[in-house]
Amino acid sequence: MRKCVVIFFLCLAGLSQAQKRGTLPTASDPRQPRTSQHGQAPAATTAPAPAPPKAQATELGDATPVITLHGLCPSGKAAEPACVTTVTKDQFEDVLSAVSLGGQAFSPAAVRTVADNYVQNLVLADAAEKSGADKDPRIQELLRVVRLRTLAEAYRRKLEEQYRTPPPDEIEKYYRENISKYETVRAERLLIPKFHPRSPKDETGEFQKRAAVVAAEIRERAANGEPLDRLQNDAFKKLGITPPGILPETGLRRRGTFPPGVEDEVFSLKPGEVSKVQSETGGFVVYRLIDKPTYTVEQVKGEIVRDIYQKKMEVAVKGVLQLVKTELNDQYFAPPAAARPLPLTGQAPAGTGKHRTQPSRSVKLPPSSGKPVPSKGDAPKQ
Repeated sequence: MRKCVVIFFLCLAGLSQAQKRGTLPTASDPRQPRTSQHGQAPAATTAPAPAPPKAQATELGDATPVITLHGLCPSGKAAEPACVTTVTKDQFEDVLSAVSLGGQAFSPAAVRTVADNYVQNLVLADAAEKSGADKDPRIQELLRVVRLRTLAEAYRRKLEEQYRTPPPDEIEKYYRENISKYETVRAERLLIPKFHPRSPKDETGEFQKRAAVVAAEIRERAANGEPLDRLQNDAFKKLGITPPGILPETGLRRRGTFPPGVEDEVFSLKPGEVSKVQSETGGFVVYRLIDKPTYTVEQVKGEIVRDIYQKKMEVAVKGVLQLVKTELNDQYFAPPAAARPLPLTGQAPAGTGKHRTQPSRSVKLPPSSGKPVPSKGDAPKQ
């Protein structure tokens, strides 16, 4: 029985080959396959047709057997060659609906994989029941734990469906309230090395002192409007270094992409203004702002949707969990090494310390909004 429980989760392997879709598949309540000694398929209710091939799928009635197991007899009966268990098209699509609670659309290969694993589950579960494995208290407890985990996952799925598609007015409101997150800057960047390329050790520090003096002089000339490419050449020549061929631009940069202490000043500049001399890892740097465009709401819509979704999921899950006060006996459990984030989408936080029991975990990826997020190098509309 332990094997059949484990193999049950192998059905979810078909999800890795699936593609996302926006709505949950419609289906009736999951049902067990009808079993008879003569292989007769009973009538079934209507369910969505399996994905491919469409032309062939439409020719099959809901009560048409799609899986036939010769030799699989009902529980309590001895195995006989005449025993036949059938799974109709309608019944199998209920299985697909059950393992696609997240709204997956199955590819042909994924449908076949689910069918293969489902057949293994049926056969091994039948063998487990006939051997009495299902009466083992450990297996009964495992089934209870699996049920709890499945219900917890179902609740998270429900929250995901509720929060994954915020209305347009909420997206617009979030954009306005967080407009600074979507500002970008483009600037010229003049770098004066702290160390001579031919003697990078500079144990006396003399070269770095000279470079600092040159950087201060160059910055003053830049503030007076001289071109940075000319100033860069002058600075390198004064230090006895061959100047580079071009003056690099930063490209479009968002907050969080500059070194600490640099970002606030660069974002406070107006076009044409220069920064103070900044000491960065590679050398002394001066920035001159070219422009400061802002991404439009449409350009960052996917990013906003994800932010709203994650915030709402965190509040919802944390709100439910905080209704219950939990105390763990530290004489039995090893104390956590560090605070761990709450699981929002079915992913158990990483465990620490030694445990006397094997933890059971369910992992899934967060949903996608379906909208691409522009990279930091994409040019926003000004």
